[in-house]
Amino acid sequence: MMHTIRTHAFSIVFYMLSLAFILFLLTPRPDEKVEQLLTASVTVDQNATVEQVAEVYNDGSMTDQEYVEWLIENNELKTTHVISKNKIVVPIAQQ
Repeated sequence: MMHTIRTHAFSIVFYMLSLAFILFLLTPRPDEKVEQLLTASVTVDQNATVEQVAEVYNDGSMTDQEYVEWLIENNELKTTHVISKNKIVVPIAQQ
């Protein structure tokens, strides 16, 4: 048995590496869409809402809900409605 393994060692290693590479290619990758966005700092009205900002600046690369969630998370907003800051960061385009 040991002689058989030695004579076919290259083939065994080749097939194992090929299988590992195929599994690597088939493994789903995390969504990197948000990480590829260009951002800009914009001044907003005192009573502006997150939804209004999303309507103005969303270029279609995200749904309105995703855009609102991005704004809340990246600007550390405490509410989903009225914005209490003068300037916020908004995603404007994909690279």
